[in-house]
Amino acid sequence: MPPPRQQPDIQRLRRQNRLSLAVLLLLIIASPRAAECGAAEWPDQRTAGPFLCHADFSLADNQNLVSELAQLQRDLRPILGRGEPDEPIHLFLFAEKATYQAYLKQYFPGVPDRRALFVKGRGPGMVFAHRNADFEVDVRHECTHALLHATRRDVPLWLDEGLAEYFEAPPAERSFDNPHMRLVRWSARLGRFPRMETLEALDNVEAMGRGEYRDAWAWVHFMLHGPPAARGEMIAYLDDLTAQRATAPLSARLRARLPELDRQFLDHFRMWVR
Repeated sequence: MPPPRQQPDIQRLRRQNRLSLAVLLLLIIASPRAAECGAAEWPDQRTAGPFLCHADFSLADNQNLVSELAQLQRDLRPILGRGEPDEPIHLFLFAEKATYQAYLKQYFPGVPDRRALFVKGRGPGMVFAHRNADFEVDVRHECTHALLHATRRDVPLWLDEGLAEYFEAPPAERSFDNPHMRLVRWSARLGRFPRMETLEALDNVEAMGRGEYRDAWAWVHFMLHGPPAARGEMIAYLDDLTAQRATAPLSARLRARLPELDRQFLDHFRMWVR
């Protein structure tokens, strides 16, 4: 049940800030040993949009999640800026944590010990996850990363994570019921807001704690549901990054487009009701 053969793109993985240099070197060693994925070797395999799902258990009880993955691509399409990823994304799902850890140890020794993981080299993107209390949240989060990196270039760490935090929730809960909402709304009522410039200075995922993930989510929520100009500027910014055009940070672009950006951010959450 090996993953697809691929040579990791070191520069891209460094930009993703997901793996240390030592892990990158281990990936180079491990990847050539991995043969193409055999269809008969996984007990359950399904296709959902660009995702090829491989599971060592029956996905019958997770059909809603499989269906959501195809919808996830459609929901992200305005942000992705393109119709389809250039290549399929492999999703490997495990019933047990121990099996998941053993699999990663065999094919990708040294990767971080996390409940779920996205790996992208010079081949298909791959998402790995095991069943746990937050299984579906983990899968949606990492699959959002996979879709972004299949179609976009150089997405900043904080924005990458903020989008994944937003889309990790079930579709019906994204706008109003994300667990971050209560504290962000309360802080806005007290006149407190996170500075995007602080998030933009983060260059390593290990520097992001729960507060940074919450702040990144809050700015994504504002750009998706606040002033249309904010959403348009975010997409234009991603377009420029993908085309490798020189551009100012998103914070500077938003402040130029929305001179009262901080006040509008606070007003957005103060007034955000069903």
